[in-house]
Amino acid sequence: MHLVEPARMGTLIMTQHNTALVRALFGQFCSAVGHAVTVKGTVHCPADFGISYRGTFYDGSRTLAKFVYGASGCQTVSITTEGKTQATIVFGSAAAAAPKLEADMAAVLRVPTSMLAPPQSQMNPGGPGKLR
Repeated sequence: MHLVEPARMGTLIMTQHNTALVRALFGQFCSAVGHAVTVKGTVHCPADFGISYRGTFYDGSRTLAKFVYGASGCQTVSITTEGKTQATIVFGSAAAAAPKLEADMAAVLRVPTSMLAPPQSQMNPGGPGKLR
């Protein structure tokens, strides 16, 4: 996984070998894109700080799938298998189908869920994109 660290804007690389954690995350991604939301009209998202996680799921040395999880703003999931990409914004039916997505992502990265993206409580009620 490649992790963009907001404070330094660098890339961190980590490997997770715990099969149960990785399978749980893969299942959440598949559930979300399997219940993809069709957006009609404008979607208002909180400030997007560009925090995303990219990774690859392997079976030994064989690539099974690649993913991108957009953690800030409106959460997004994109998963690519065999050259085909499926993506969704994680709200509505996609969020309901993958209720443990954030928790499973945090578990794979070995961080608290609050470390995935800036909490919405830091947003200033005076307007989107403004921090206190």
